Amino acid sequence: MENGKLEKIRGYYIKDFINYLVVERNLSKRTVKEYERDIKLFLGFFEKYLEAEMTLSDFDERTIREYLTHLKLDLEYSPRAINRKLAAIKSYFKFIEQERFIEHSPATNIKNTKLDKRLPKILDEDDVDRLIDTTEEVCLEKTPDEYDPENYKSFVYLRDCAIMEILYATGMRISELVGLDIKDIDFKNKTARVTGKGSKQRIVLLNEPAIKALDEYLAVRPDVSITALFLNRYKNKLSARSVEKMFKKNMNRSGVGKPASPHTMRHSFATHLLQGGSDVVTIKELLGHESLATTQIYTNISMNRIKSTYESAHPRAKLKDDKKNKEDNGKEE
Repeated sequence: MENGKLEKIRGYYIKDFINYLVVERNLSKRTVKEYERDIKLFLGFFEKYLEAEMTLSDFDERTIREYLTHLKLDLEYSPRAINRKLAAIKSYFKFIEQERFIEHSPATNIKNTKLDKRLPKILDEDDVDRLIDTTEEVCLEKTPDEYDPENYKSFVYLRDCAIMEILYATGMRISELVGLDIKDIDFKNKTARVTGKGSKQRIVLLNEPAIKALDEYLAVRPDVSITALFLNRYKNKLSARSVEKMFKKNMNRSGVGKPASPHTMRHSFATHLLQGGSDVVTIKELLGHESLATTQIYTNISMNRIKSTYESAHPRAKLKDDKKNKEDNGKEE
């Protein structure tokens, strides 16, 4: 059978590719769905050619670059979004090359689009304290005085306090947080075992406030067969979406007035550690980054803050600003 006909019958090996991502690469359901959507969008762009005589072997660098240009100019995708889609395309062609459906991948030598050097947004230490204090205040206000196993309010607000403390104490991702099981917490050594991207595990440290909040939550956590550490009001495993909603509510209540998400706590955790004197390599291990270059972005944030503090505090720097202000005022007069 001709390659083109076989490809069509096999749906261009998309199901085979998805199975490979799940079984061999052990990617999360969310990532697998994104890859599947990206590949279907990619092949859909060339649908009329594939319906004619074009086969997967006919794809080359020029063909793929044409698609990337379409994403940029026609659909106005950001460089970051284009790179995510390119990653899916590269994985797809690498797979069908390994399976010998094609001789070589046309995407191997295509480089990522250059990204703007955007620094991650963080919360100041005072902002984090305010957010955690607000969560605790809501807990004190709404948690019943007497424990009632039938009343979800008996545990969800203590759960929220524990979540906030853990997010800031460890810098873990939201997916890692909801993936925690009770057995992952080691109270004796004040650590937690986290399963990160690609099912890679690491040990993170828990501080006293996090241990205390966890202890108080577990004392009233419903006694159910589910092993997940955090439960929702229906006593099932808590979802990432629920954590995001809870975080947003408490951010609004706190009056911090800055856009933030659970992932902002991760950025804040890393930045505050660096500002407190921690080295980048230690932060890399705690965050679960594979590359040190990923972690080094936090040094840029710290340098910006150091520069801002210097310019507002150093006598000669202030003199320069005062002189500029006087000149500007003179122009206005």
